[in-house]
Order: sequence, then C-alpha cells, then structure tokens
Amino acid sequence: MAGDREKTRSMPDLRNKRKGNYGETAAAGFLRAKGYEIHAQNYKRGGEIDIVAKHRGYVVFVEVKYRKAFANWLPVDAVTPAKQRQIIRAAQVYIAENGMHDADIRFDVIEVVGVEELEINHIEDAFNVN
Repeated sequence: MAGDREKTRSMPDLRNKRKGNYGETAAAGFLRAKGYEIHAQNYKRGGEIDIVAKHRGYVVFVEVKYRKAFANWLPVDAVTPAKQRQIIRAAQVYIAENGMHDADIRFDVIEVVGVEELEINHIEDAFNVN
C-alpha cells in the first residue's frame, strides 16, 4: 500500500500523554493541515474509531497506529481483518446516528512513528467493506 509520508516535529507538551492519544493528536493535526474537517475523535459506539473526518465529499473513518520506532513490521499490519470488522461496525453505527446513509465513505489508516520527530504515513482507502 502506497502512502503519503511526511516528517514533522512533535509538540513537547504531548510527551506525557497516553501513547494512543499522542499518535491520534498528531494524526488529527496532519489531517487538518491537509484540509480534512475533523468531526469526531475516539468515537466509541459499536466499536471504536480513532478519527471521523470529512474530506472532498467523503466521510473518512481513520484508524491511527502509533509506534515509538519501526520494528520488523509496519504499524498498518496491526489493522487485522478482525480490527477492520470492528471499525466497520462502529462506522455503521456512526452513519446511522448521523443520518448519513447515502454518504460516500472511506477507511484510512495513519501510521505515526517516532517520539521527537514523527514520521506520518497516511494510507487512503486502506480497506473496504466487503
């Protein structure tokens, strides 16, 4: 999967936050800078969605995977088929609650790697509803 990679400096006051929030905060800022409108973070109904955004007519459900360093596998590899099903279930609840039945939707994954200097890889349309 090809992605849109960027390196950025993290904000020092975020160092003490929980690992997941750290990555999600960086990902949300990255998306805002790309023109995404953030509608929800940490949506928890029917499952969990890290970020719900709108961009170019799409409702985008974003899974964020944060790691302090690269290992022998990519963070996106943690978005298993079971995790994808959980995200899709939560997205269906979000769509129903917000009357978005005719919305064009997309599932993205954002990898955030690093501590001081972050590498952010945005994988658009990372998986689909089957």
